[in-house]
Amino acid sequence: MRLARAVHGGVLKRHFGTTAMSAASEPLILPFPSGAKGMPTDAVVRFRHRLNDTGLFTDEALARLIDEQPRDRFDVLTMRRNPPGGERWTAGEAGGLSGAEILQAVKTGALWVSCRKAMELHPRYKPAFRQAMAEYSAEVGQPILSASASILISGPQMGIFFHADAADTMLWHMRGTKTMLVYPATDDFISERAMEAILLKETLSDAPYEEAMDAHAERVVFQPGDAAAWPLHGPHRVINGDSLNVSVSVEYTTPRSARTNGAFYTKGWLRRRVGLDLGASRGTPEALQSILWATSKPLRLVERGRKTVEKRHPRCFDVDLDAPDCVSWREGYGPAAFALAAE
Repeated sequence: MRLARAVHGGVLKRHFGTTAMSAASEPLILPFPSGAKGMPTDAVVRFRHRLNDTGLFTDEALARLIDEQPRDRFDVLTMRRNPPGGERWTAGEAGGLSGAEILQAVKTGALWVSCRKAMELHPRYKPAFRQAMAEYSAEVGQPILSASASILISGPQMGIFFHADAADTMLWHMRGTKTMLVYPATDDFISERAMEAILLKETLSDAPYEEAMDAHAERVVFQPGDAAAWPLHGPHRVINGDSLNVSVSVEYTTPRSARTNGAFYTKGWLRRRVGLDLGASRGTPEALQSILWATSKPLRLVERGRKTVEKRHPRCFDVDLDAPDCVSWREGYGPAAFALAAE
């Protein structure tokens, strides 16, 4: 298969190979539990890591990272405490605050910040990320075509709304306690049409949520050193415990997920653009997936100039250590804007 040959021809070795593994003398991803080998296909795969041993996630290291993170890859968000599963966050700005001040505001306020792509782009974090991904690849027995990871720092009782990611996804937890609910990747929770829309960037990653769905979710409680990966396109949401939380959110692509997403993308594109229905995206035979994956490449180039929903969220507040929850609302916004500001 051409896709697999491209991977084994050097993509994995160049990005996540043995040279990266010399960054530390001890493994960062611990051996998976018996019976948990392989990619997660129907259930959550839980494992342990030692990234906290790198010293990259202390208060001092995180404050320094925030100071150094480019502002166009640094997100500041707020939400209600213990937010409903379908409620999205509201974006703000931290102005001229230092990394230490922002970290203090997150600890005591209603805030959530993200250093996007810090793990693969920041020179202090890149070696650990490459090593961990190489070790993860070995544990699941799959080459990794590409990977991106953000460092998430969030306050007590903050959350992430119900959504589904296009890529394979996992979470490495560093500090605090959080609970993730992972839902089946079926039409009852995320329809094929909804996933096609996410891949075609017609919508963001959020999907319709009903509280009754929770009865079918797998609950994963994260303590420091815990990690988990879940099935491709599996919807999920998160609620923090009562302290500062620090996690690494990883999105990655394997040959399997590339083929699957290629099928979703091509079938969705043909349905929308030319009215051709090739049937269900889920369950497409692997041989046909490979053809559809190859077809998706030129289609993505065609779509490059099309306007999508990806846009800058309006900034509705400023981080203020003296304001309630460290959130100073800008004129025209306030707590009632939580569900509306990002639409």
